[in-house]
Amino acid sequence: MFKHLLARAQEARAAELEGESGLEGGFTLIELMVVLLIIAILLAIAIPTFLGVSGSARDRSAQSNVTNALTNAIAYYQNGQTFDAASTTATSQGAAATATPAALQTAEPAFTWQSAACATNTPKCVSVAPVDVANTNDGQGIVLAVRSATGSCWYALNLQTNPAAYVLGGADFTNPTGAFGGKTAAQTAMPQVDGATMTAAGTYYASEGPTGTVDCSAAHGQDFTKWYSTYAKAGANPE
Repeated sequence: MFKHLLARAQEARAAELEGESGLEGGFTLIELMVVLLIIAILLAIAIPTFLGVSGSARDRSAQSNVTNALTNAIAYYQNGQTFDAASTTATSQGAAATATPAALQTAEPAFTWQSAACATNTPKCVSVAPVDVANTNDGQGIVLAVRSATGSCWYALNLQTNPAAYVLGGADFTNPTGAFGGKTAAQTAMPQVDGATMTAAGTYYASEGPTGTVDCSAAHGQDFTKWYSTYAKAGANPE
């Protein structure tokens, strides 16, 4: 009986040793190469996807800042019925270029409002340009610009009244390149919205970059001849 039990114990121990030797044998070179190949394929798929999602999230953050800043700007407009904080100037492009950002900074200090272009490293920076829309010095429009961490720039244009073509001594809307505000030359074409002539008050969007030189100033946005009804359309058709 003891011999039988001893034999069974020896067999069990032999099986354990055989299993341990199998574990210690490790992987073959081919197996390691297959694993590395699979990892490389997964990385090749995952990295571009991650970068795309990351870039999209950064652009969405910039768009959100534009939207929130525009809400504050419109609230400011409701108080005085003008975006032009220096309404005594000859046009909205005069002293209002610095007066309006200063007034908005007081009204909503959560943003950094300025007339110049926004630098990449300035968080929640909003470039501001009040513009005339239907008449000289009416201050019925505003252009906002926010730079995304991707390097692109997102613009919003809000018109509180229907735009009118520039006529010497009359309406003050565009110049030959489609810019808004205090111009002195007759325009040749109205800006477009989604491919059609801009005729109504409302909020429109544009984007620029991230390739090339991006000014990202609201004043630069006055030069755009094409605007869009949504961020998605603006992003698909950057300047």
